[in-house]
Amino acid sequence: MVRGGSNNGGRGSLGNSTQNGEITTIEDSSSPYFLHNRDHPGLNLVSNPLNGANYHTWRHAMLMALNAKNKIGFVNGTISRPLSTDLIFNAWSRCNSMISSWIINVVTRDIADSLLYLDSAYEIWRDLCDRFSQGNGLRVFQIKKQLSGLVQGSLDVSTCFTKLKILWDELKEFQLVPVCQCGGLKVWSNYQHKEYIMQFLMGLNESYAQNRGQILMMEPSPTTNKVFSLVIQEKRHRNVGSNSGIQVLEPMVFGSNSNALAGSLGGSRTKRDKIMCTHCGFTGHTKDKCYILVGYPPILVNS
Repeated sequence: MVRGGSNNGGRGSLGNSTQNGEITTIEDSSSPYFLHNRDHPGLNLVSNPLNGANYHTWRHAMLMALNAKNKIGFVNGTISRPLSTDLIFNAWSRCNSMISSWIINVVTRDIADSLLYLDSAYEIWRDLCDRFSQGNGLRVFQIKKQLSGLVQGSLDVSTCFTKLKILWDELKEFQLVPVCQCGGLKVWSNYQHKEYIMQFLMGLNESYAQNRGQILMMEPSPTTNKVFSLVIQEKRHRNVGSNSGIQVLEPMVFGSNSNALAGSLGGSRTKRDKIMCTHCGFTGHTKDKCYILVGYPPILVNS
């Protein structure tokens, strides 16, 4: 960080150094050369180390961490190596060694050994990119192939949805988003959103077929997270019925006027089927008795 002015006798060895009549403030927390007293070479910036196959997700996580540390310029080349005679060289060298250590800390041992003799964090970053970064076309093909083959099977709904979301988010990184003011981008976004919902529902086991049909008939189309929530509610509903002995007559979220109670009072199933909740979109109850809004009875929550 460069500030104009004259030398005012800054504090300590990390104080101010002058060059061409300007002052480079190393202690300025907004400077990329600033190192917090908690920064140390053993710091792990991300939780999952690079093993090669996870390069794209690892790279994204590392860039977020380095940006938070205001050190991203050391790996993308915007902060270049100064001359050894430059008074800022020592500060650059210190930061460069720190960032190089941070990168080496979050790769596997075999990869780390191959990086030790590279001179700068930029060279390390470029080396990893050249080795593990795949062409956009190849990676997009791999992601779409994984998406097309991902079905629930023996997975629980939550794990299946999480795997899909990871792939969706990575795919977005390779998709160019056009900039326009005509409203076309919103149409494209809505289409993509519906595609995600279709993909998730198609991958569910056939035991969710009825719920799938109900969700697809909802207008306007719910968000992907809302769809996931509705499917989870159905799973919970089934578990409650099997554990407590309650006869589950209607899928998904049912109202406090339960179907079993309605049947015992002479209610017609055909008549109940015509009742639809305007909140969750499912039949058998109205909005004022939807458990999503009013909460589950204690017997169901405790079960």
